[in-house]
Amino acid sequence: MKFIMKKVIKIFDQVDKYNGITNVLGMGDPHVVKLDNQWWMFFGGFQTNFKNNIFTATLPIGEPLSNNNWTITRNEQHSHKAKALTNNSPKGEWDSFGYHTPCYVKGIEPNGAFVERVYYAGRGSNKVVDNNAPYAIGFLEKKGSEWFRHPLPVITGTEELPNVLEPNVRFIEGMWRMWYVTTKQETGKNGFPQYRILYSESKDGLSNWSKPQAVFIENENFYNASVHPSNNAHGFEMVVCRSTNLYGRTPFPKQGLWILEGKEANGDRINWSESPRLILDSDKGPEWYRNGVASPIGHYGESEYDQDTLYLFFTGLHKQRNWLRIALYCLKHKKSLPFPSPFYFSVGKLELKKVR
Repeated sequence: MKFIMKKVIKIFDQVDKYNGITNVLGMGDPHVVKLDNQWWMFFGGFQTNFKNNIFTATLPIGEPLSNNNWTITRNEQHSHKAKALTNNSPKGEWDSFGYHTPCYVKGIEPNGAFVERVYYAGRGSNKVVDNNAPYAIGFLEKKGSEWFRHPLPVITGTEELPNVLEPNVRFIEGMWRMWYVTTKQETGKNGFPQYRILYSESKDGLSNWSKPQAVFIENENFYNASVHPSNNAHGFEMVVCRSTNLYGRTPFPKQGLWILEGKEANGDRINWSESPRLILDSDKGPEWYRNGVASPIGHYGESEYDQDTLYLFFTGLHKQRNWLRIALYCLKHKKSLPFPSPFYFSVGKLELKKVR
């Protein structure tokens, strides 16, 4: 398997803000999926109430992934606000401080009914990193045209590793399959990142999850594992990354995207390539993802023209973290000033050409 980079495109940027939208200060963790004849992006947005929620953006109906004209879905009553899928949870709930890393899945329940869900990592701590309450994994479910929150988490941590986050869920061959991360604490300014990627599956995506299998252990330090079908007749590909270097620390695990091949969509490490292949090196990229990338999601093109093109969407982390320098840059280029933040996120798209 060999890939040639075609280009990297920046789609959204916290520094550039969001075309007049005022209720979202920063966005990331894109999950891209095709619904009917339109591509949708579900993403996490950090709101002015300092809680995370889930929002969407779309491409024009019928346009392929080569198009970059994404439009954030706006509130019908307030055009300057992005429309959240649902309200945040009440105070005191396990996810009351927000929903992170959305993952849309359409699957079939054991009774044969189709169901649409968005899985997410719920935050019960007022801190995004160095959290004082564990993350857990839950979901929203669509009923009619509305999204409703399932009241309890479906995956929780253990006494040793209390946090579970970064859910990547797929419905494949009648099973709900989840790759997710577990850790003692979401790493912030102190400590060294220690993450383990696990796999579990369930018949209903709600209960009776299988005993987790370790796909990657702590010394490999991978943080996300996103699986998509290969463009070959059979098989799958997995894209992984490291946790982003939020505070520009050194030393820190190398940043980028890596890819593996597998015959099955599972958690058996032997099924996947022995050595992940680096396909995006953050050190060699532009400033808007130089401090790392996260939350990859991939799809191959659907036409004869781009059937060998892998489109990978991801979160990028700016290397520049000094608000004053960023503000001076914006003033120089006659841009509005971004909200002061300890770090700045972007959403990008990597286009790779697979060489057969």
